[in-house]
Amino acid sequence: MSHDEPIPPKRPPSGPRGQHPLTLLVIPTVEERENIDWVMEKYQDLDDIDLHILIADDDSIDKTWSRAGIWAADDERMHLLRRPGRNKGPGFALRESYKWAAESEHDYEYVLQASANRSDDFSRVPALIAALSDGADLVIGERSVALGGDDNAPRRNQGFAKFAAASPVGDVESGFRGWRMSALRTVARKFTAGDHKLKAESVAAAVKAGLKVVGVPVPAQAKTDDGKTLNKGGDSGTGALLGLWLRRMTGRV
Repeated sequence: MSHDEPIPPKRPPSGPRGQHPLTLLVIPTVEERENIDWVMEKYQDLDDIDLHILIADDDSIDKTWSRAGIWAADDERMHLLRRPGRNKGPGFALRESYKWAAESEHDYEYVLQASANRSDDFSRVPALIAALSDGADLVIGERSVALGGDDNAPRRNQGFAKFAAASPVGDVESGFRGWRMSALRTVARKFTAGDHKLKAESVAAAVKAGLKVVGVPVPAQAKTDDGKTLNKGGDSGTGALLGLWLRRMTGRV
């Protein structure tokens, strides 16, 4: 993709407002220029006027932020949070995005998050929103064990992570999830992780606060449309999970 290539035509949503509370979909990015058009196309495929999107970019050398900025120009539903010179890592990007959402003039009630690397199935965004509308405070997309597995396929169960976070949901390390903003406000101050460890840490904080945590099935994605293997991001690791358990036991989560 050349830096000056025009973006694909924008497609305004066709449906009416008020189908669900105003929602923000956060996408942390670093060096994702080749995927940003895919992200925006999948977002537009949802055809949801009550769903906004925020690209939180960590000063990508490939200028992901520039491409995202072209998409966001003159569009009240598309937003860019550029983080030049900030502490790098998806945890930092997400925590700053939560703050951005909480302070936004748009008054979002739900905040979702997904990856830009094509590992999350955006068609399942309505299922995350539906779970929040049904009363969940935190909803986690529980990935199937089988690649492309349907709703009835076995789900991932990360035993030690589940134990460390005291999670009712097995796929603790899934980053495809959504928060009720009122719930997020009550626990965000407990978040300290600057990287992928935020996934387990935030579940532990939600459980400790007595929030309702539920899972919805999502298919596991392993390859892009052209067959490339995806970088699905890391998990917390045994040492980090043990530390999380100790923090939870001593009331520091």
